Amino acid sequence: MRRRVSPMTSGTRSFALLIGLFLLTCLPASAQERLCDPAFEECYKPLLKAIETETAGIDASIYIIEFQQLADAIISRHQAGVPVRLIVEPRSSLRLPLNEQILDRFKAGSIPMRYKVDDAIVHAKMVLLAGQGKVVFSSSNFGDGDLRPYEPYVNYVDGVWYFSDDPAVVNSFKTRYDDQWTNTVTYGNYANIPAGPLTRRYQQYPIDPAMNFAPGQSPADDYGARTIASIDRETQQIDLTMYRITDVHICDALIRALGRGVVVRLLAEPDEYRFDANRRGADFSGPYNIDRMYAAGVQIRMRKHLGLTHQKSVSLYAQGLTIFGSSNWSWQSFNYQEEHNYFTTKPWFFQWFVDQFNRKWNSPAEYEAFIPRAPATPVNLSPANSVTAGQSVLLNWEGGRWANKYDVYFGPNENNLSLIASDLITGTPGTSGSENYLVSNLQNGVTYCWRVAGKTMANQTAAGPAWCFRASSTSPSASPQLQLILDSAGSTLNQAASLDASLLIRDPFSILNDQLLNEGSDRNTRVIVFVRNLQLIPGESPHVVTVNLVDENNQTYDIPAETLTLLSNTDFVQVVFRLPDNLTLGKVAVTVKAHGQTSNIGTMRIRI
Repeated sequence: MRRRVSPMTSGTRSFALLIGLFLLTCLPASAQERLCDPAFEECYKPLLKAIETETAGIDASIYIIEFQQLADAIISRHQAGVPVRLIVEPRSSLRLPLNEQILDRFKAGSIPMRYKVDDAIVHAKMVLLAGQGKVVFSSSNFGDGDLRPYEPYVNYVDGVWYFSDDPAVVNSFKTRYDDQWTNTVTYGNYANIPAGPLTRRYQQYPIDPAMNFAPGQSPADDYGARTIASIDRETQQIDLTMYRITDVHICDALIRALGRGVVVRLLAEPDEYRFDANRRGADFSGPYNIDRMYAAGVQIRMRKHLGLTHQKSVSLYAQGLTIFGSSNWSWQSFNYQEEHNYFTTKPWFFQWFVDQFNRKWNSPAEYEAFIPRAPATPVNLSPANSVTAGQSVLLNWEGGRWANKYDVYFGPNENNLSLIASDLITGTPGTSGSENYLVSNLQNGVTYCWRVAGKTMANQTAAGPAWCFRASSTSPSASPQLQLILDSAGSTLNQAASLDASLLIRDPFSILNDQLLNEGSDRNTRVIVFVRNLQLIPGESPHVVTVNLVDENNQTYDIPAETLTLLSNTDFVQVVFRLPDNLTLGKVAVTVKAHGQTSNIGTMRIRI
């Protein structure tokens, strides 16, 4: 049956015209610009159609690809004579074998491919369609669940796809892609690159100020710094959807916003709050940040649906600003890995993300209220229960996973212990190093008991057992533990306070320092770290101190210190050591060993 349409009166037509004009102001200026939500939309259809109808050229940057139909379409266009260039990330294949299979298909299909040869990955997810003047980019990956829901609103990968023919955006990607393709320092040839110099495909356009590509050449290119500045300007409300939140400074900015009365809401990923011990890339700064933001008053809801929260977006209401792209809130994503982000005040773009956030925030099927969880129970190590110890004793325990601070209880009565240290920060996050606290001036012959309670930054607690020991003047007393000084302003929890010994700049450090002049044939960077409680004997060689490094390939290096300097008016010793030649780029664990003691663990970053 055909639906009957009533004729419009003049007043009705006027009203309809006003509605039409209103709707037009909410639509993107270009009919081809749109955002696609894989929570309920099949975003692969417009992407496949764009690839299948391209006739002039396809450029893509691919962190992960597992969607075979997409690979089929790219290979088909290449076989039809359409020029195709791919920048790929083979390291993703270590945990995702299907990624390697598809890269092998591209290679066998004679598609030119380049990849990043330094330690910073290609984290970009974009397709550029030259003939259509269009770019598609996302916070998600090229996987089946990333482009369409397995079950709408129930099982999907939470990530948005942006289809744009805005010339400022498209031309920015053209210039950036050509910059990458012709880069012979941090990029290498993966497959099917013809002999001769690498050439640009497009004319060189200026980068739209709204675009943010990392890594860049200036501090203004730093995604983290730019986002923090935007947060610090906000006066009304911030909505954040973020997969990984491991940088401390950007969370400090959110807490500052709360202090100004700004409403802050966060949609977060539970697998980044609690994760398996063997998970690659897990960082304890994530749970630390989630807990402390909750304690400060950030409203948090966690994913409940069966998929993954992989989106990276920020809405700043007073500014009408949306920040969207591939960068997580981690130091690697700020100005280190290959990333693409968009800082835009397009009204339709802002409203789309506000509406999407509110839908998810109010959907009991998709997200649920965050409930902070307790840490693991501390495990006492020494002094052992019922032993005799000295009159100065180092209490030692393993705090386990998730604890960030500790309360220490001590006294002669096991059932009525006194709190002697509150919110103590010691040791190393996770289980890679134990925690300790020194108790001194104990009375000879008296039995003392101790208990430790681990605490999260949301003040959830887990108390360990009470152990007791007898203090004796005839037993050796403990010395204060070696303490590697950490950088309280670092981007992660246990970042070591470290400096380039010649340039006096903070990490990341390059293994070879080409900025030095007249330094002889040894160009390796010297690094300074700082240690407390290192007792130096007059005339003792610096080689009694060893700096232990463990890189991301789990290779261990024991490096003798070159110089030791007691800093005046402090109890710090400055330790200088040489970076070894074969150290893998990325994050490195650092400990200091001396006189039979080993310090707590810190980290520093090594770059190309």
